Amino acid sequence: MTLLAGRYRLLSQLGQGGMGTVWRAMDELLRQEVAIKEVRLPPDLDEASRAELAERTLREARAAATLRSHPSIVTVHDVVLDGGRPWIVMELVRGRSLDRAVRDDGPLPPHRVAAIGLRMLEALTAAHTSGILHRDVKPANVMLTDDGRVLLTDFGIATIVGDTGLTQTGMLTGSPGYIAPERLRGEAEGPLADLWSLGATLFTAVEGGPPFARPNEAAVLAAVLMQEPAPFRLAGPLAPVLGAILEKDPARRCSSDEVAGWLDAISRGDTATGPTLPRQRTTRGRSSRRVRPQVVMGAVLAVALTVAAGIVVVPYLFPNTVRLLGYVLTPRSTYSLAPTVPTFSPTAVATPLIARDFEACDLLTKAQTRSLFGASMKRQYYTASSCSWSRADGANLRVMAVRLPSTSAADLYHDQMVKYMKEEPKRNAGTKLRKGPDIGDEAYSYTQRRPFGLPFYQTHIALRLSNVSVVIDVYAPRSGHATADQAAKLIAAAVDKYR
Repeated sequence: MTLLAGRYRLLSQLGQGGMGTVWRAMDELLRQEVAIKEVRLPPDLDEASRAELAERTLREARAAATLRSHPSIVTVHDVVLDGGRPWIVMELVRGRSLDRAVRDDGPLPPHRVAAIGLRMLEALTAAHTSGILHRDVKPANVMLTDDGRVLLTDFGIATIVGDTGLTQTGMLTGSPGYIAPERLRGEAEGPLADLWSLGATLFTAVEGGPPFARPNEAAVLAAVLMQEPAPFRLAGPLAPVLGAILEKDPARRCSSDEVAGWLDAISRGDTATGPTLPRQRTTRGRSSRRVRPQVVMGAVLAVALTVAAGIVVVPYLFPNTVRLLGYVLTPRSTYSLAPTVPTFSPTAVATPLIARDFEACDLLTKAQTRSLFGASMKRQYYTASSCSWSRADGANLRVMAVRLPSTSAADLYHDQMVKYMKEEPKRNAGTKLRKGPDIGDEAYSYTQRRPFGLPFYQTHIALRLSNVSVVIDVYAPRSGHATADQAAKLIAAAVDKYR
């Protein structure tokens, strides 16, 4: 059997993942069993990339070693280099991962999930206090030991304050579905990003599946940025807590201290007087209403790639997500990539394209937003294609407007959004879907009541205007399409000026 560094003898394989293999091994010097993580280096890496991956492994070891005394974090004993590859020597944990437990036993009861979450939160708080962000909290990295402990593992992509950052241009590190929206948007991240990932992890544990499950990674990332989590079925008293954690806007997200109190109460069975979402609280020095969840529209950009004579649309979720979006959302069997022969009518008139770039924040004036909501609105820029306007009581308008290179590309992109919208009544009972308003080339919309009894209604509109796809979300205390329809009319008129 392989002997590493003249000391550690590999005995059997415990598990395998995308970045390497975990082995059961014997420390011949101390005569005790340990676990060793073998970091697999792809054979096509150049020297610089190999050195970078080795440095990432050392970063993991340093991060975990800093926290080795914490009872809910796996202890790292040593790091060795053997055969030009790094190996991390850790305590041997007998048990199974949280994702394995859910696969084997099904959803866990809310009080058990709350207890697991509380231990994870304690581990993350210790890491954050030491200046470490985990950045890959997910069910596979939570270990449930045979002796009843709950352990956080795998600091492989952790960020340590003071360390020189690794350069992975165009690369997003993490696991789709568990990466916080602010990381996908390329914003500054902090402890609240780890908290969001913990919320997604606990959702999976209590509901039996992730909150943003979709057919492929591209669709998962788009859902994290644009869609609501799956409806709660089994979460019980955990539902409002997970809703508060999974808030897409970190400025509105609850704090770790709040979550700790809520989880502690639920884990002790105190559901009668358990946690409730406060109607009003101070966030980062200002007062803001807890409206959960607000859909942060504005992270999805569409890039059209011409293949032969056909068009394939790839949702492009910011430059640093390219690695995860290497394939097409739309099944190839649906749209032929073969050249087609266009047909012409002597009376046909080509639809003029929107030829000039624009910014979503420029599509509505201050006076227009004031007329829509009856009060001054605070404007928030996200990207050139997305913007939001919010009122002091939490009512807001979110707009995403994406200009594509052709009407065919925009039509394909729009069809995907409409297909998802048509399934909304199945996900959320009471949703009212309609074709309309009669604006642009085609539009669909729906209205629904927000969850947890919050006094807000959402109206969602997706419309296409030539080669531009527009998505509008209005959150208001009254139901109905009127405000959203008027906003769509104003936005369509503004877009039309860029022909």
